[in-house]
Amino acid sequence: MFELVRPLNCLLAGLAVLIGAVVAGGGELPYAAGVALVAAALISGAGNAVNDYFDRDIDAINRPYRPIPSGRLSARTAVILAGCLFGAGVVLAALISPPCFALAALNSVVLFTYSAELKRRGLAGNLTIGYLVGSTFLFGGLAVGEISVVGILAIMAALSTVGRELIKGIEDMRGDKKLGFRTFPLRYGAGKAAALAIGFIGAAIAISPLPYVLELFGWAYLALVVPSIVAFIAAAAIIVRSRKPEAAGRASLACKMAMGLGLLAFLAGALA
Repeated sequence: MFELVRPLNCLLAGLAVLIGAVVAGGGELPYAAGVALVAAALISGAGNAVNDYFDRDIDAINRPYRPIPSGRLSARTAVILAGCLFGAGVVLAALISPPCFALAALNSVVLFTYSAELKRRGLAGNLTIGYLVGSTFLFGGLAVGEISVVGILAIMAALSTVGRELIKGIEDMRGDKKLGFRTFPLRYGAGKAAALAIGFIGAAIAISPLPYVLELFGWAYLALVVPSIVAFIAAAAIIVRSRKPEAAGRASLACKMAMGLGLLAFLAGALA
């Protein structure tokens, strides 16, 4: 059962909420931030369980060791577990504030819809993942009642995530074609996917100086956001030169590094 909900992914979702709370609260972590962490982890676990339910036929071929296709857990049990986790996460969010409740309820619906349909719908699925990643940071901000700075982080995270998802789609074209997925690169070609990915990454870069320009953060933020921008530019350069799977893999890694540096920039700005 623990394998079904993927505890590490749940922990990462909770950490994203904490980062959002730290950025929004200027380094302070009220009790509500801890409740938000648990709520996000529960909803993330529910999303993972639902994903395995809808992927059970594909996993029977590609990942027969997963809990459902291996027979260690029934599909019905996975659905019941997901429902319980979704419910518990939304209830905890309601204890924090009405905005947290609304976002938790919305994201529960989005996670279910993504696994059931949007995951296989190309750009719609990429945009959904971007939204979910960005909203996790926003949830942390809502928990402490401040979203001005963390709102910029959420938008940057969403934009850069969509860009990276498109690049990953180029990397996975061969496997996705065998699985019958209708990803953006498969429908419109790797070249158009790369161009769109660069557009999303460029938008993230464009708004990255805002916390410094608006005097929300100082030099500590700037010192780390500049390397993040450089890493994003490197990712764009890699995918421009080549759309082969190996190049897309390197570009995806560069995006991941850039996103990590961006998170550190926001934390440094909040704590400085």
